[in-house]
Amino acid sequence: MTLAALLVLPHGMDDPAMDLVYFWAAVLIALTPVLIFGGLGVWVVRKMLKERREANAERGMGNAEL
Repeated sequence: MTLAALLVLPHGMDDPAMDLVYFWAAVLIALTPVLIFGGLGVWVVRKMLKERREANAERGMGNAEL
């Protein structure tokens, strides 16, 4: 056996509380980049749409004055 396996044996391997801690840690590690990059993506798309709407409004007003 490897050294890591030998060190784990005395501590027991069927602790449901630690399994739950590891599960939520893994969920947090997986969701953090998704939330960060998803939030940045939404922010960029909203900013792009807002600028496009403002440009179209200015172009529309310029044509109305002619």
